[in-house]
Amino acid sequence: MHSSDQEVDVADDANHLARARALHAGSAWRQACDEFRAAGGLAALEVDDVESFAECAQIAGLRDDAIAALEHAFEVRAANGQVRPALASAFWLWEAYHLNSEFAQANGWMARARELGPDDAGEEPGWLLIITAYGRIAAGAYDEAGMLLARVRERAARVHDADQLAFSTLLTGRALVKSGRLADGLDWLDDAMLRVVAGETTPRVTSLLFCAAIGTCQVEARDVSRVREWSTALGSWLDTVPPFGGPFYGNCLTYRAVHLRLAGQWAAALAQLEEACRSLADGAGTRLIGHARYELAESHRLLGDVPEAEAAYRAAAFAGGPTQPGLALLRLSLGDVPAAAAGIRRALGESVGPSARVELLPAAVTVLLATAAAGEAAAAAAEMGSLAEHFASDSVHAAHARALGELALADDEWQKALPELRRAAGLWRGLDVPYEVARCSMLLATAYRGVGDEEAAGLELESAREVFTRLGARPDLLVVEDMLLRPGIPSQHGLSPREVEVLRLIVRGLTNRAIGAELFLSERTVQRHVSNIFDKLGVSSRTQAATRAIDRGIVSNAP
Repeated sequence: MHSSDQEVDVADDANHLARARALHAGSAWRQACDEFRAAGGLAALEVDDVESFAECAQIAGLRDDAIAALEHAFEVRAANGQVRPALASAFWLWEAYHLNSEFAQANGWMARARELGPDDAGEEPGWLLIITAYGRIAAGAYDEAGMLLARVRERAARVHDADQLAFSTLLTGRALVKSGRLADGLDWLDDAMLRVVAGETTPRVTSLLFCAAIGTCQVEARDVSRVREWSTALGSWLDTVPPFGGPFYGNCLTYRAVHLRLAGQWAAALAQLEEACRSLADGAGTRLIGHARYELAESHRLLGDVPEAEAAYRAAAFAGGPTQPGLALLRLSLGDVPAAAAGIRRALGESVGPSARVELLPAAVTVLLATAAAGEAAAAAAEMGSLAEHFASDSVHAAHARALGELALADDEWQKALPELRRAAGLWRGLDVPYEVARCSMLLATAYRGVGDEEAAGLELESAREVFTRLGARPDLLVVEDMLLRPGIPSQHGLSPREVEVLRLIVRGLTNRAIGAELFLSERTVQRHVSNIFDKLGVSSRTQAATRAIDRGIVSNAP
């Protein structure tokens, strides 16, 4: 090659490198990777640029590029005795393999990092302590994790390492929350997130901590208000950067979508979840995609997209993600009560810990009442009451109040149901979760009809219909419209509206158990209704009751 050609190549490399640095600084991570590649390859780059390339590639979901750059940076830094930056590369390699469920390779990089010994200041490296703390939290050794993280925080504050300070602060909060000290833990979490929102952390740490904070608030603390606040902040950050793909982006979108769905923005939530699943489908985030697919299934279920929901639940299960309680609720909505009950019972039997139990119990009450298993449903509601005290969360208190209302409705105890359902609706309204408010309105309408207040029932149903129409909740909308078509009519035969419903099912030949499943009543309550029907109609058998009902026009014998 002539010297002039070499000079052109060097100039081209320099131009590509300058563009790469500018794109990296401007958060255009994928485009920056293209320029880093064009700047002569890893061997031609200074180690600082290799680390920038690694950061861009990891954020953009370009896993092979990220791992190659991180390994190169680690080797160069370690060979030069620069322990602290070498350990940072080792940490991000651990994170890359961990996110993809490649735990042996993740542990291998942790071991290689330990071989480097103390960092440049002669101290145990902060990133290694953070990885160790992760493991202690997973093992339930929360106090031990807290001691490790205190060491990281002290050192990070002293050397002004914003990433390690925010990381260790958030993990301290998470350990406290998981140990049951929710208020203390959430204070630490808020401290960490203020640092993130202030822009003190680098992009990889920013995305990881947003997701960790929202996940802790959503799953471990059941704190809807904090989910909303930190999700809004996450959305603001995402709006300042271009879409970047990969596991970091996909996980952020999943958590943002859950918030959007709670807030009633269902179409936007669905679009975000579809994009999240695409971002996670490249095999770089296998530990994350199961959750994204489950949330996608939930959105489709609520919208009434049955084939799409079933496919997403299957995909979630294939990826090792959850399927319950959503799949049980889908089966219940389709009338497959045995499958719904089997699914929720199996999930309850396997679940351990407050967070897992509280996720399942509200659906369990609804499903078990549909099977006329009133005793099991009451036990589930009682457990929810205990968990409501543990979490001290308005969302858990709301779910518990709704469950108590459902139990009262199942026994036709209308007056007992009303205050519980009003309390549930008020709590959900305070949390600004319109779908849950509308679900409570449907139950309130049933209770109002039970006490003969048809006007109040109609107002609740109209309110629910407006919300379900706006959200696109087709299955719930169909139920509300059916309820509006069957308002209470002054009785000419002495039967209550509920007794007419029971009588209609007697005419269809259903047993008491089947009637209970159809109307979400206990078998004991159905028997009481049947006895009242016999007395009011002056009959002594189901056949006589059916004949008299048809003859008097109380019900039709049409299917």
